[in-house]
Amino acid sequence: MQEAGVEYFRTLLTSQPIEISDDMLTSIPSLVTHRENSLITAIPTGEEIKEVVFSMSRHRAPGPDGFPADFYISCWDIVGTDLIQAIKEIFRRKVFTRSWKATFLALIPKVTTPTSFRDFRPISLCNVCYKIVSKIVTRRLSSFLDRLISPEQCGFVKDGTFTITSC
Repeated sequence: MQEAGVEYFRTLLTSQPIEISDDMLTSIPSLVTHRENSLITAIPTGEEIKEVVFSMSRHRAPGPDGFPADFYISCWDIVGTDLIQAIKEIFRRKVFTRSWKATFLALIPKVTTPTSFRDFRPISLCNVCYKIVSKIVTRRLSSFLDRLISPEQCGFVKDGTFTITSC
């Protein structure tokens, strides 16, 4: 049973490689300017990082490291400086360490009495540090998201305006 579950969700959640030629890429117009890209990838300030941390829901389920946002908020005076330096380093190197991007998958039943793996919705429980970086990039993207998502792509549209769900 366990093997069947692992195989079902591995197939469901594994991406397939896509071949894209350079010719195809050059024919697609760029929607993000070099300036906007620089703004998205700029090293965040300590204040920006702290603001993101303190805006997070305190009691959400933690990721594999076991630390909820409440830990970082409650212990800010102890861990804040180190966390700020670590987040800045992620932006400098443009690489996440393996442990920071580790994710737990939790299966939530879609129905009262599940009878197959299709009756479960997988959710990802990410580490708070990963969520901090994601939220910084998300906030920066929101200023020009309306140019990146067309009206036909309504996944992020709420009441006619573009919004992004917080981490």
